[in-house]
Amino acid sequence: MILVLLLMIMQTFASNIDVQISYIDASLINIHWCSDTVLALTSKGSVYRSDDRGRQWTKMSEIFHRKALIQLEDSDDRVGIVNNLVASPVDKQLILFTGTGQIAWISLDCGKTITAVKAGKQLREYQFHPIEKDWILASAWKQCGSDELLAGTPCVSYKELLLSQDTGITWHSIATYVNQFTWGVKNKDMAKYTPKERILASFDPQGRGHQSISSWNMDANLYYSDDFFQTRTLSVPAGSRFLLTESFLFVAKVTSQYTQEVSLYVSGTELGQYKYTIIDADSKLLEHSYSILDTSENQVFMVVNHLKPSSPLGVIYISDSTGTRYSRSLENVARLENSAEFYRVQGLEGIYLANVYAEDQAKIYSHQVLEAMEEGFYAQQNGFKDEDLKKYKQTRITFDKGGQWVPLKPPTVDADGKPINCNKCSLHIHLSQAFYQFAPIYTQTNSIGIIVATGSIGKYLSYRQDQVNTYLSRDGGLTWIEIKKGSYIYEMSNHGGLIVMSKDQETTNQIVFSWNGGMEWTPFNFLDQKAEIQNIITEPQNKGTRFIAYGSIQLESNGIKTEQGLLATIDLDELHQRNCIGQDKPGEVGSDYELWTPSGLVNPECLFGKKVTYMRKRREAACYNPDTLEKIISVTPCQCSQEDYECDLGFVMNNQLCVPIDGTINVDPPAECNDYYTVSSGYRKIAGDICEGGVEHPSMRFSCPNNKGWIFDWLVIGGILFGLFWVYNNQDKVKEYFTRTEMSQLPQSKSDKLIQQLQQKQPKQQQQQQQYQPINLEQNDSQDQKFDEELIEKDENIQMDDDGSHELI
Repeated sequence: MILVLLLMIMQTFASNIDVQISYIDASLINIHWCSDTVLALTSKGSVYRSDDRGRQWTKMSEIFHRKALIQLEDSDDRVGIVNNLVASPVDKQLILFTGTGQIAWISLDCGKTITAVKAGKQLREYQFHPIEKDWILASAWKQCGSDELLAGTPCVSYKELLLSQDTGITWHSIATYVNQFTWGVKNKDMAKYTPKERILASFDPQGRGHQSISSWNMDANLYYSDDFFQTRTLSVPAGSRFLLTESFLFVAKVTSQYTQEVSLYVSGTELGQYKYTIIDADSKLLEHSYSILDTSENQVFMVVNHLKPSSPLGVIYISDSTGTRYSRSLENVARLENSAEFYRVQGLEGIYLANVYAEDQAKIYSHQVLEAMEEGFYAQQNGFKDEDLKKYKQTRITFDKGGQWVPLKPPTVDADGKPINCNKCSLHIHLSQAFYQFAPIYTQTNSIGIIVATGSIGKYLSYRQDQVNTYLSRDGGLTWIEIKKGSYIYEMSNHGGLIVMSKDQETTNQIVFSWNGGMEWTPFNFLDQKAEIQNIITEPQNKGTRFIAYGSIQLESNGIKTEQGLLATIDLDELHQRNCIGQDKPGEVGSDYELWTPSGLVNPECLFGKKVTYMRKRREAACYNPDTLEKIISVTPCQCSQEDYECDLGFVMNNQLCVPIDGTINVDPPAECNDYYTVSSGYRKIAGDICEGGVEHPSMRFSCPNNKGWIFDWLVIGGILFGLFWVYNNQDKVKEYFTRTEMSQLPQSKSDKLIQQLQQKQPKQQQQQQQYQPINLEQNDSQDQKFDEELIEKDENIQMDDDGSHELI
């Protein structure tokens, strides 16, 4: 009887859900929304267009081909197919379609009309100007032509930089032997002090022969020009690669062609001038590669490769607000080809996640790499291989912008409500699709605090399908809930109030959706037969009820099976979910809304130095949010805690204390010293943190040698050095002492003040942090490890589809 009732309920839902199914010639590789118009590009180079938000689709391949033939006229050149579509940041209706031949296509109205362009070469990297709609930069490779080959004349291949000032209709070359290029402004604010014509490019001005961009090139310099390279200014000699952000310009300067080492320079972008400073860090950053991970909050996260060029191990450094002084934040980070397994939680300041390799295994690997390098720079490494590390991956999270990194708390029960029985376990999640294509972590700026991810509970991150499940956090990653057994692909809408998911590791014909944060799921069969679902997306504002699930499906006709692409548009609007009530009285009885304040690890209801109170839908309220929802109710500064500080330059986090590297600090006065100078206490407030009062870590001030008080101050410094040496060698005793001692009882001499500042922890803070300590889990039996080893070998060559959020410099 219950089963019959359930089927009746599902049929009722099915009759109210609008579904439109379209079959296309291959799976999707790109999709773009222009208001109600949607463009989709398949792996076979076909463009499909929908004018009704994805309900009906029209294939445009014939139009593209016909327009191209007109441009080619009687030429022997092939038309080629579309291999990418790029939208203008100034006008979303302006789309540029790159091709595999010498033809490109341009549309000013989101594909309604198409213009073919014969550029004379295959255009590759496109960059629309952020302000001038008609200006575009692109690259192309000079190839050996048939005339040159027939004539037997020398032929070379190199990359050149092309410019168009008429929306891609005509192009001309402005530089050759180019490594990298970009417009010199990012937005209208930068254009107030930087000429909008500025272009930055690294290239070899004396380029000869075939160009290679697979390694660092010492002959390539960084130049900039304000007149489209009619003239140019040398900015950094041997500046092979660079990255421009709104606040900083980073340049990797090649220091050794043989060892492929580079050093990193940084400049501000104020007033359109570049004044470079080599970055100041805890160790000599003369390394193989740097990847800038994030610069969004007036601070820079950077991962550095300290080992061999292909090493999977990296170290995350974090800068101060100037972008020039860097301290170590996290060791043994899992590097990718041009970034790292690193993620910033959207909508909340200061929360980041990263995947690392277990410390013991990382030490073994590093030791073996260094031994191999001692035998010769490219000596064969024996024993522990790169792929061996992949079995020992773990997830860490920080709530104070890299000050402290801790494991994720595992859920207490599983998706079926059964207790999770593990004494020593952590949650680990897939931050990218670099391996085995599990769905990556997902957050939205208008779904405050909500995180959806796939992962596993144990000692290490698992890649076994039977151990990977789907998880949700509603408090920015502080606590987690298992919402579904197995791996799903997901999408959120309606300010996080509606979640739609589908299985992604097996064929399915079903989606599930929830109006109450995964507490209850409604299944819906949207297909008659099973398909592979690649992704689920919704409209760009993530507010509506229409979703597009796309992937591939096996269709049979006359006994012949063919694989085709699938576009399924699913509209849940006809379910007529009730509207949420009580926006004017959140938190009160009868209201569907609650007040919520994010918390960090140390200071409850405070994150990043402030208490921010949000209004959001209660999890159990199964209702529909209005399109406009005022989220922030109040913002007030918090009292400073240890969480508002990070380790300063020359110090490193050890047992949640900032201690001097190698047990020593530099107390020598600067070369130019007038009256007094300061020595860091080991801590600096995190850039952008607005806390007030509370815990303080002021720098110590000393007289310069030419000051009358210098003799006394240097006696104090001697005492400090002795004290620091003792503290470094007795850290356990110091921590125990500060656990038992009230702040008012601490010694207050100059020497003791500095030692206190280096080792200080309040008892309350320690108790709260101890609840969130790293825990050792003895899991993963030998059978699981053998399975993971075989799986990693199988997936060794899978490449990550980079989302563009990380850039290698």
